[in-house]
Amino acid sequence: MKRSTSASKNAPLWAGIFSRRSRSGRTRRRATALVVAAMLVGACDAPPTARPSEPAVVIPPTLAPAEAQASTAQSAETLPPSPAPSATPDPGKRIWIDPVLPADIYEPLRQRINALAQTTVGADLMSITANAGEAAVTIDTGNSGVTVLTRTLALAAPFPTVADGIALADLKRFWAGETSALNGMTPDNSVPTLFLDADTRATLVYLLGQPAESPNIVLLPPGDILSKTWELRPAAFAIVPFDQLDVRYKLITLDGVNLFERDADMAAYPLTLRVRMRGDAETLARLAPAVGLHDNRDLGKMAIVAMTGVTALVRGTAVRMEEKGLTYPGEQIRGWLTSADITHISNEVSFWEKCRPPSRNDGVVMCSHPKYMELLRFVGTDIVELTGNHTWDYGADKLIPTIELYEKEGWKVFGGGRNLEESRKPTLITVNGNKLAFVGCSYFGTNWATDRYAGATPCGVNDPQAFDWIIPTIRQLRADGYLVIATLQYTEFYNYGATKQQDIDFRALRDAGAYVVNGSQGHHVQGFDVSAAGFCHYGTGNLFFGDQTFSKGAQQSMVDRHVFYDGRYLGVDLRTALIQDISQPVPMSQSDRAELLKTLFDASGYK
Repeated sequence: MKRSTSASKNAPLWAGIFSRRSRSGRTRRRATALVVAAMLVGACDAPPTARPSEPAVVIPPTLAPAEAQASTAQSAETLPPSPAPSATPDPGKRIWIDPVLPADIYEPLRQRINALAQTTVGADLMSITANAGEAAVTIDTGNSGVTVLTRTLALAAPFPTVADGIALADLKRFWAGETSALNGMTPDNSVPTLFLDADTRATLVYLLGQPAESPNIVLLPPGDILSKTWELRPAAFAIVPFDQLDVRYKLITLDGVNLFERDADMAAYPLTLRVRMRGDAETLARLAPAVGLHDNRDLGKMAIVAMTGVTALVRGTAVRMEEKGLTYPGEQIRGWLTSADITHISNEVSFWEKCRPPSRNDGVVMCSHPKYMELLRFVGTDIVELTGNHTWDYGADKLIPTIELYEKEGWKVFGGGRNLEESRKPTLITVNGNKLAFVGCSYFGTNWATDRYAGATPCGVNDPQAFDWIIPTIRQLRADGYLVIATLQYTEFYNYGATKQQDIDFRALRDAGAYVVNGSQGHHVQGFDVSAAGFCHYGTGNLFFGDQTFSKGAQQSMVDRHVFYDGRYLGVDLRTALIQDISQPVPMSQSDRAELLKTLFDASGYK
C-alpha cells in the first residue's frame, strides 16, 4: 500500500459524508454504501510492492462547510447544533524518502522524521509523503545535496585466505552471472560462493545493478553468514557492512583500496552507498541535525595498532646503521608504522652511552648507543615493550636510564619497569573512544623485575613461568571494559608451527579476555589461531634485528595492524616483509607473500 499524505487536497471525497446528518435511513444507507465503495476502490488502486507510508502528523478529515448544514433545518429543534467549521490544518513542508532504500536505512530515517514532527522544532514543518513531486525535501541516493549517511560494504573471506584483493570489474562480472570471474580467490580456481543478507543485497542493487539468478549468490540471515563462509572455505566469501567485520574474516581489497587503512581513497572505493537529502534550504537546516545517521566507517571511531616483533639495534643491524644512516632499517616499511594510531616496538636491549661500536661478531651480550633511538623516532614509536631477555646484558641498572629515555620522548612502556610493582602496571590508552590496554610478561629469560631491581614482568606471582598473575590481570581489564592486547616473551622456536604447549599458553591468555595475543619473542615467524574470542600470533619474527641469515623464517618479518572500531575488534591486516642487507625489512613481492601466507596457514592447521 502507498503511504497516505496529510495534504487537504488529497482528503477523500467521502470525508464530508460523515459530517452531514441525514433525516432518513435511505440517506444513511446511501452514505454507508459510498464509504464502502470508496474504500474498495482505494484498496484496488494500491500497488502491491510499494512500501507502506506512515504520515508523521495525522491530519483529521475536513469538517463539512456551513452551507451543507442548511438541509438539516427541519430537524434543528430535535438535534444539537453542528460544530462550527474550522480551517484544514496545514501539514507543512513534506519530505519524501525513497521507498526503495534498504529497510535498515529507510526505517531509522522515517522514525527520526516522525519524532521530529512531535517537537516544537518540526511540528510546523514535517510530514512524510508518498509523492516525490510534492516534497519540499527528498532523501535518496542522488548525486547532490546534504549527506545523511554513508554505508560502506566490505569484501571478506575466511581468515586463512591467501588472495588479498580482487578487481571491481571481476566482481561486477560475477554479480552479473559469470561465476568464473572470481576463480582466482580460491587455491584450486574453483567457483566461490558469495554470502550476504537482504539489506546488503538491496544496497548492492544500487551500486552494481540487479544480480543474476545464481546458485553462487546466496542470501542468509546476518547471523549465519560468518559460519557458512567458514564452512565452505576456501571457496566462499561474503559482503558485509564494514562495522560488522570480524577477526575470523580476512578483509579483501577492492581495486587496491584497503578499508583498514586510515587514508584509504574512499572516493575511489566502489562499494559505498551515500544517501543525501536536497530541497528547500530552510527545511534542510532544521531537518539535517535530527535525521543524520552515523556512518558505519567513521574514522573518528577507528583505532589502528601496529604490533611488531623483535627489535635489537645491535650487531649487523647497527653496523648498517653506522654505514648507511640511522634510519636506514626502517625506510622501506616506515609507512606501515607511522600510519598506525599506536605503533608498538619490542626493544630487547638497553641503551647505554658507553656501549662500544657495533660488530657483527658481538655475540649475545648486547647494548645499543642512545643515538640509535633516532630509528625508533623515525618509525613513529608510541609504546615500547620491555619483556625482552637482553635488557640485563650489561646490568639491571642500565634499564632505568633506558626507560627515562623513552619517557622523555613521550612514549609509554609496559611489560617491565623500575621494579616489580611498576612492571606490573598495564598501560591504558584511549584512541577515538576505543579503550586499549597493553599488558605483557616474560616467560623466558632471567632478567625479571624484583622489588629491588628493574626488569621484565614475570608471568606469575612467584613463578615467572606460571600465569597466575597475568591471567587475572587480563580478566580484570576485560571486566573494566578494555580491549586487551597481551604480549608474551616466550621460549624461542625456529619453526613455523607452534608447539602444543605454546598453543595452550597463548590460548589461555586469549580465553582470559585478551583480544590480541602477540608472541614478541619470535626471531622466526610463526602461525596463528583465530576464534570468536580473538587472535593469537605465535611469533611475528624479527623487525629491526636482521643478521640471523641462517634461516629463511628468521629473515621473514611481519607487522600486524589490528583495527578496533567503536569498542569492537574488527580484525588484523597482516603485512609481510623480507629482511635484506642484514638490516632492512622490505615489503615482500606478491609471490613471496603468497608463499609465506600459505606456509603459515598450513602450519596453523588451516587446510
